[in-house]
Amino acid sequence: MAMQFARDAMLEGGRVIWICETTPDSMRFSQIFDSVEVIALARLHLHACGEALAGGIDDARKLSTRLTPQLVIIDDWTPRIGQADKLAIKSIVELQSTLDSKCPILIVSALYGDASGEGEWKVRGQAALDKISATTWLLTITSGGAGGVQKRILNVGDDEQYQLIIGDDGFSSV
Repeated sequence: MAMQFARDAMLEGGRVIWICETTPDSMRFSQIFDSVEVIALARLHLHACGEALAGGIDDARKLSTRLTPQLVIIDDWTPRIGQADKLAIKSIVELQSTLDSKCPILIVSALYGDASGEGEWKVRGQAALDKISATTWLLTITSGGAGGVQKRILNVGDDEQYQLIIGDDGFSSV
C-alpha cells in the first residue's frame, strides 16, 4: 500500500522520500511503478539505512528541507520483536516539525497477534505512535473470496472500513 501511495504522489508530480531498513521487493516495485515515467522516478528518494533507522530519518529530515516532499514513508519502522526504537521516535518527531503541514508521513509497521484476547491484532509501536498523535490504520487479510482471492480489510477509524483486493498495479475496492 505504501508503494501505491508513493506512486500516486509521483504521478501527481510530487516528490517522495522513502526510508527503510532494506529496499522494497524489486519485482513488486516494478509492478506498482510501471505507470510512472522513468524520468519521474527521480522524484523518489529511497534511503535504505539498514538498522540505523533513526539516522535514516534524520537524513530524510535534512533532505526534506531542500526538496519539499509531498509524502514521506518510513517503512517497517519497528523491529519484529522487542520495543520501538526511542531514537527513531525522536527522529520522527523532529521530521514532523520540519515538514510542511500538508506533507503526510506514512509510518509502516507490522501487526502482531494480541495475546491478551482483547482484539485480534495489535500495532507494533502503537504507544509511541499515540504519543505523536499519529492516526493508525490497520490493513489485514481475509480469505474466502471468489476463486480463493484474498481480500484486504483496511480499517481507518472506529467505524470506517474498506474491503480491498490486490492486483499487479496495487489495491482497488471490492
